[in-house]
Amino acid sequence: KSIVYHPDESQLLTTGSDRKVAYWDTFDGQAIRMLEGSDEGELCTLSISKSGSHYVSGGEERLLKLWDYDEGVCKAIGVGHSGGITCAAISPDQTFIVSCGSEGAIMVWTMPPEFVDRCHEPCD
Repeated sequence: KSIVYHPDESQLLTTGSDRKVAYWDTFDGQAIRMLEGSDEGELCTLSISKSGSHYVSGGEERLLKLWDYDEGVCKAIGVGHSGGITCAAISPDQTFIVSCGSEGAIMVWTMPPEFVDRCHEPCD
C-alpha cells in the first residue's frame, strides 16, 4: 500500500495488508526487519522525516503512529480519526504531520517537540 525511501537511500520501508512495516535493503532487495505496525487492519500510508530518524504510519485501525526508525519502536500515537487513515505526510519543516481519513477528515498534528530536532539532523 505504501513505500518510502530512507533519505540516505540505503533502505526502503513498505507496508500493506499484512499489517507489518518492512525494512528492505536497496542493494540486494533483502528484508532487514519486519515490525508489527497494527493490531487490526492493514496499513495504508508511510511518511519519513527528513533525517530518517522517525517515520509515521496509519491505516485501518485509525491511529497515527510515530516510530523511531533505528529502534523500531512506536514513540507516540495520535487518536482522532473515525475512519481509516489513507494518507499521512510529515511537513517539510518537520514540525507537523498531516493525515487524511476515509471519513473525509484532514488532521494536522504537532510533531512532539522532543523529536523535532532529531528529524532535522542530517542523515549519516
